[in-house]
Amino acid sequence: MTEKLQSLLDRFTRSGTPVKDLSRFKRLCSLFGDPQDELRYVHVAGTNGKGSTVRMIASSCINAGLRTGEFTSPYIITYNDRIRINNENIPDDRLEELAERVSHKTDPADGYSQFEISNIIAFLYFKEEKTDIVVLEAGLGGLLDSTNVIRDNICSVMTSISLDHMAVLGDTPEKIAAQKAGIIKPGCPVVISPQNTESVAEVISRYAEKNNSPVIFPDTESVSDLWFEDEGDRYGGFVYEKVGYDLSMPGHHQLYNALTAIEAVKLLQRRFPQISEYDRVKGISKAKLPCRLEIHKGEPDIIIDGAHNPDAMKKLSEYISGYTGRKIVMICGMSGTKDYLAALSHISPFIDNALCIDDFTSGTVPAEKLIPLFKNAVKATSADAVEKARVMAGKDGIVLIAGSLYLRSLYKKEL
Repeated sequence: MTEKLQSLLDRFTRSGTPVKDLSRFKRLCSLFGDPQDELRYVHVAGTNGKGSTVRMIASSCINAGLRTGEFTSPYIITYNDRIRINNENIPDDRLEELAERVSHKTDPADGYSQFEISNIIAFLYFKEEKTDIVVLEAGLGGLLDSTNVIRDNICSVMTSISLDHMAVLGDTPEKIAAQKAGIIKPGCPVVISPQNTESVAEVISRYAEKNNSPVIFPDTESVSDLWFEDEGDRYGGFVYEKVGYDLSMPGHHQLYNALTAIEAVKLLQRRFPQISEYDRVKGISKAKLPCRLEIHKGEPDIIIDGAHNPDAMKKLSEYISGYTGRKIVMICGMSGTKDYLAALSHISPFIDNALCIDDFTSGTVPAEKLIPLFKNAVKATSADAVEKARVMAGKDGIVLIAGSLYLRSLYKKEL
């Protein structure tokens, strides 16, 4: 992020003042002529899997020749990567120009969050660059999320929903699902990930029924010839409804993200007939995101993952459990807003040694509280953790970096 952009964003707080409806962000959009109303969308909400699902849907659209925008959060490497068109980040000069334009018409006293400022910048960029479709990831929740001001939503997508941001969204998966289901528009179909529990799916389905919105569940019984591996550019593959797909991101959970994306793209094909079956297959198969079980081969191998809540850490542990016979050293740091006890209970049984850090951002869990959760753990600093972990793991071992999205971004820049 450039210094100029940082100074413009720093005028606003991360979370902004609390909201009870969308009126504040609607006022902001109206200052710029409501750019969101001139765009068409796929709206994606959920706890985990949103980024991968967004990328798979967008990749299919791009493969068909559609000018495709993506809005995601948080950023992975640079602020620009949360606003993309056809796999290209928004350029620095354009981002600064739009941020300055927004800054001239806003006042920090209005209580806008940095997310809302980023959201209006994205809407302006997508409108002015004449995108055909925007794959839009909701931020926190859905019902009161600024992204929910959109009108022409072709379909809504619900990825895996579990416990996260409980202070804001509710203390059960069902309460959280009710908030996220708020993105469903009247008559707009919704695709529900097969990773969701029956009770969560029920909550979403009830909301959809009230809005006369068709509900689509991927048919997991139509999956066959499923395979996974850890080598090469393809990490798995499957046949769904007699059509074969590859996976370019590792982890068994990517199957469910892919099934969800496939059903969303099938809905898009009704509005955009130029999206062929071939485009869908190639789009799903080529889709790849940094720091989603990203493997850096070496001596030792290094794996970076964005797992930062219990459900994501459970999925990571399922993947790591396959590395039998290899020493696994984890660099672990976690945000104080997450249920770190539940999250680390999933992964710690598979970790031989851990380096616990707390100096990579503000509001982290003190390393002293993380250390007792592992069999063998010590405190380290973010600056020396990787080198120490490499030595501890040895040439044949694995260094695993996980626990926080900020941690993921920090080390992705270094490797």
